[in-house]
Amino acid sequence: MKNNITKNVERFYNSIDSISNHRYKSWEHCYDFFKKIKDEKIDNEKLELAKLHLAFYLASWGMYRGSSFILQKDYTIFKKIVQEILKKKYSLLWDVESNLNKKEEMNKLFIVLYNQIENDLKEIKNSVKLHPDFKGVKKRYLNEREKISETLTTKILLGTIGCIPAYDRFFIFGLGKEKIQKKFNPKKSFSLMIDFYLKNKKELDTLRNKFKGYPLMKILDMYFWIAGYESLSQGKEI
Repeated sequence: MKNNITKNVERFYNSIDSISNHRYKSWEHCYDFFKKIKDEKIDNEKLELAKLHLAFYLASWGMYRGSSFILQKDYTIFKKIVQEILKKKYSLLWDVESNLNKKEEMNKLFIVLYNQIENDLKEIKNSVKLHPDFKGVKKRYLNEREKISETLTTKILLGTIGCIPAYDRFFIFGLGKEKIQKKFNPKKSFSLMIDFYLKNKKELDTLRNKFKGYPLMKILDMYFWIAGYESLSQGKEI
């Protein structure tokens, strides 16, 4: 009998793979592109393509809702974020599985990167907030004290470096089922995911070998997302 981790990951993957051109495939396209260019010299053409991949992936994964501040801008807003992600100083985060002996160093790098992306998103949000033409955006999304969504920030990281799962509603509920965490914490979440991997290393390594090209954090993303989805939806189809 399959363990829950394997069953959940296979269910998530098969639900996507069974449908041609499924919108969730945008994650694969985005992640594969960033992985391909991470060690290359980034010219204007590659930078344009990286921004487009990131924007379309985020749109496919629900981040361009009508009230979202990024909806008010085109894909070029992601220039600073893409440039930050591709900096060599974050190289350890591209291969988490091979650098487990440097867990603390990776965690520090993750915090730096997360905070920088959050700051870049705040700049974008403020540019929308301060422009008089964006009257249709809901005020609560543009409140100065409203923090940047960890769902948006972690989805950016999952779709590019692949160094953290996407902390959306279903994923967080799945974490709660495992009694791991009730909300995202940029100082602790990365390490907690590593700890969960080490605790379930044999099963997760088998899944990594089966789904080659999928980083560890994407495997964990699929597992916890299904766990949360099933609890909240009583087993309905994805």
